[in-house]
Amino acid sequence: MSNKKIIFFFLLPVLLSFILHFRVLNLDLIGYHSWRQTQTQTVIYNFTFSDNSILHPQKFDITDGTTSLLYEFPLYQWIIAQVNNCIGYSVLHTRLVTFLMFVFLLFGFYKLNTKLVLKEVALISNALLCFSPLLYYYCINPLPDILALCFSVWALNFFFAFIYSSNLKHYVLFSFFIMLAALVKLPYILFGGVFILYAYRSLKEKKYKEVLSKGFFLLLLLIPVIIWYVKAIPTWKNNDITSGMLSSNKTLIYLLDCFQFNVISTVPELITNYASCIFLVTGMYFIFKRIKYLKGEQYYFIVIFALISIYFLFELNMIEKTHDYYLMPFVPLIFLVVTYGVNYFWQKNSKRTVFIFMCLVPITAWLRIDTRWDINKPGFVPDYLTEQAHLQSLIPENEKCIIDYDDSHFISLYYLKRNGFSLFENELNPEILKDRYKKGANYFITENLAINLNEFDQFNFEEIYNKNLKIYKLSLK
Repeated sequence: MSNKKIIFFFLLPVLLSFILHFRVLNLDLIGYHSWRQTQTQTVIYNFTFSDNSILHPQKFDITDGTTSLLYEFPLYQWIIAQVNNCIGYSVLHTRLVTFLMFVFLLFGFYKLNTKLVLKEVALISNALLCFSPLLYYYCINPLPDILALCFSVWALNFFFAFIYSSNLKHYVLFSFFIMLAALVKLPYILFGGVFILYAYRSLKEKKYKEVLSKGFFLLLLLIPVIIWYVKAIPTWKNNDITSGMLSSNKTLIYLLDCFQFNVISTVPELITNYASCIFLVTGMYFIFKRIKYLKGEQYYFIVIFALISIYFLFELNMIEKTHDYYLMPFVPLIFLVVTYGVNYFWQKNSKRTVFIFMCLVPITAWLRIDTRWDINKPGFVPDYLTEQAHLQSLIPENEKCIIDYDDSHFISLYYLKRNGFSLFENELNPEILKDRYKKGANYFITENLAINLNEFDQFNFEEIYNKNLKIYKLSLK
């Protein structure tokens, strides 16, 4: 197969995906997981307009007394901010840069597949991956997971290049990309688990010095990851992600329901795509049927799958039925199984079947995901989206706000582009309002249109906006 044909068939699904996303590119952040999206975009905005230091990511919410936001290492956000610094701020730039990262992810997966199957089969599997509904949604949304997954897939490429060639350069690149993946999103450190099997096999061959030196080098490159998260994790107050199931108060029946939902619904519907399920089922059948004939490199994928499965079970109380992006580490592994399914049909000369389902996957991905970008149902009070320029004009740039209420602590302030104090539902009381006013908050925003202001008799409320939410300017009586 010529290089020109490879490039053409690689780019064809990418171009089709870009065309299907075209109406969304200029939209602001709406829909599923707006909470997490606005959190990420807030950091990008503040890198662009406030402090451009990659070590100082910032948020708008100052409830905890600081704008500092130490979450994942903000490489993804900082890269996009540098684009903004060159050509101006826009959510469009976030979407385009994320899509470009997605293309590099696809290229990395294609390279990985060519180590296992024919190039034609690898290209077909890549086209199916391109229209995984999960990736179809997040490939243009501001979440760092696409970049972390991209780094992880390339780390596997360099790892297998090292296994085949014993070239230390490839091992160095593997370790470097695992470091980047873990910095961008900590769970992706699990892709480095391939070293466990490599060390086991090397120790069986009594290559003690080799295991020790390579293990030490990998650990050395993970020092930045350790330093960042040792600093960041203690700031994750009221976040059960670090304790996982250890702090879960959910019943076993509920957790089992979440487990079956993710396995039976999320995997075929969101990760694989219904139109690709025939290849997933076929691939699973032949892997289990021939499990004793698995090749050496296939056991590395089993190790990664086992580690990610442990992570999934540990975080199941957080993932529940909604946090689908937690499952993104499974994507390349599941699509490697899809690859084996495609390979079976290809070898049986059932190419017509393969091409029929290839034509269906863009349609089913679009039908499943496009409704998530509904401007009439943005996932929050629509005024923040439709009236954001007007709302910002009502509140001077350096003024602080009180938001009643926004459990996310990100969505409302992201659209207002103002610092402020976000309250949880039913948190507002006279003492809270008085405290936030003393801390400099002169504007009060609420979506409770029937709010009784008489209980806050210390304050004058000057109404300056009244639609689907109300904005008041505060002053003491």
